[in-house]
Amino acid sequence: MLRYGFIAAGNIIQAMHKGAELNSAYDPSEIGIYDINEELRNSYAKRGYVTFDKMGDLIDNSDVLVLGVTPKVAGLVIDELAASYRPGQLLLTVVTGVEQDWYKEHLGKDSKVVICMPNMSSQVGEGAFAVSRSVNCSDEDVKKATEILSLCGLVEEVPDGMMAEVLPFNGSAPGLFYHIANLMVEEAKKLGLDSDTAVKLFAQTMKGSGEMILNSDLSLKDLETALRLPGGATVTALEKIESLGFDDLYREFVNVSVERCKELGHQRA
Repeated sequence: MLRYGFIAAGNIIQAMHKGAELNSAYDPSEIGIYDINEELRNSYAKRGYVTFDKMGDLIDNSDVLVLGVTPKVAGLVIDELAASYRPGQLLLTVVTGVEQDWYKEHLGKDSKVVICMPNMSSQVGEGAFAVSRSVNCSDEDVKKATEILSLCGLVEEVPDGMMAEVLPFNGSAPGLFYHIANLMVEEAKKLGLDSDTAVKLFAQTMKGSGEMILNSDLSLKDLETALRLPGGATVTALEKIESLGFDDLYREFVNVSVERCKELGHQRA
């Protein structure tokens, strides 16, 4: 019996596997892959994964299932999944915006489902995964379902029904970060700086800043205050973008991400 069986292996799932492959404890021969793309299956097979061309065969031979499709595709495949789903079989799902009631409707009231909000940073072993459990999942179930996530990032549990609300803080956050990084590089070029040097300095500074947030005893407010020296360049720049409405723009980014996630969750076929 395989430890995990992945139903579809698109971009976010591929990122997860690439990150897990960086860990010596990870064994691809314990992982099953089903995807309609034969070329993609062959690519996984060459790396030691067990591949299947039928979803039912994957489900029959897997302990924990991982559903890695879009909301619309989830509606197309859920009946086929349900036909082979075993009572009590754990399902880890990364389908955006779809909450527990829908899985219970299709897989039964006793189904065990862990919903996950991943991000692409997992491909370098630095992912951030928000998860929530159905009422039937024990602590041991959650640990079992998320062991593969722990190999390529941080796992944090959030209350059931909060996946849309958590999206801006890990699912959408990389998009915002990359957008800012692109803006930084554009401005560096205008100033006559080497773009490669500028992006390395910016990325490393943000990486270090993230570590400070995770590991410092100081609060976020204290960390910011320490850099807001009166009359300094940093505080002057911050005050300028605040006056231009930066804070309101970020709040809008959060709200729009949440709203769109909920809309996507209702796009099931």
